[in-house]
Amino acid sequence: MSELGSYLKQVREEKMITLDDLQRTTKIQKRYLVAIEEGNFDTLPGIFYARAFVKTYAEAIGLNADEVIATYKNELPNPQNEAVDLPSRTERSKSVQAKQRPTSSGGNKRRSISSILIPVLIIGVIVLAVVLAWNYFGNTDDDNNQNTGNTGETEQSNTHDSATGNDEEDESAEPDETEDPAGTDEEEEEPAGDEEEPSAEAELVLDEATNEVQTFTLTNAEAIESIVITMSDGSFVGVRDVDNTSTILEDNAPNYDQDFEPDVAGSEAVNIRIGNGFGVESFVVNGVELELLDRDTQTVIISVEQDEE
Repeated sequence: MSELGSYLKQVREEKMITLDDLQRTTKIQKRYLVAIEEGNFDTLPGIFYARAFVKTYAEAIGLNADEVIATYKNELPNPQNEAVDLPSRTERSKSVQAKQRPTSSGGNKRRSISSILIPVLIIGVIVLAVVLAWNYFGNTDDDNNQNTGNTGETEQSNTHDSATGNDEEDESAEPDETEDPAGTDEEEEEPAGDEEEPSAEAELVLDEATNEVQTFTLTNAEAIESIVITMSDGSFVGVRDVDNTSTILEDNAPNYDQDFEPDVAGSEAVNIRIGNGFGVESFVVNGVELELLDRDTQTVIISVEQDEE
């Protein structure tokens, strides 16, 4: 048994905390807790989980995790030695894009079909508009010719019967007063109201950054609605209580190599602890991606910007 494991076990037993209690609190499997106490870090899922698990263990029994890590750092494996050969986040992104290129042929086919259909639709709309306009103006000319013929008949009628001429002229004039329905429609149209301006997109503003902690403010948003963490290798992720960071609200144990979407909808602030930053491909909040520190263990704090009253 290592000195670190003996120390953690002694404090745990003094506080009368069983391994089962510790498993429920930390969400770390009991066999991993036993491995930490016995110093068998090789049995953990990966070397980079050693520091994360020890910190979580220490905090759960009321110890200062950073002091414990600093005191017994020689006993803990160094995950950076294992992560030296890992490609950078930019290279991993390029690798993912290269894997996705074969699927672009389907997209090219869809774009090719769209490039053909759109001009055809435009030409069809133009032809339809021309036909409608031709029919409309042709009917108008016919109505005008018919009115002209009625006027000529009225004038001939006036030469034979002056007594009834005025009545016929009044009746023939009535269609001219009620004609032009298009003009009436134009007068009745009301100007459209001002269109609503599109709402501003959410944005993450970096307020403070230290060697291990980044603090962000989420602007143009009423609450944190979603967090999507995409894994490229595997990492422990724990969502903690902002006011009491020793309390873990949700984590991704034991599925460390699967994408993680914690239930944070409606939250105004979150504190997220990451056990292996090299294993995270992307970290997206409300559709906005943030850049993690280039290190293994780190903390991300996000708060929603409060409106000034």
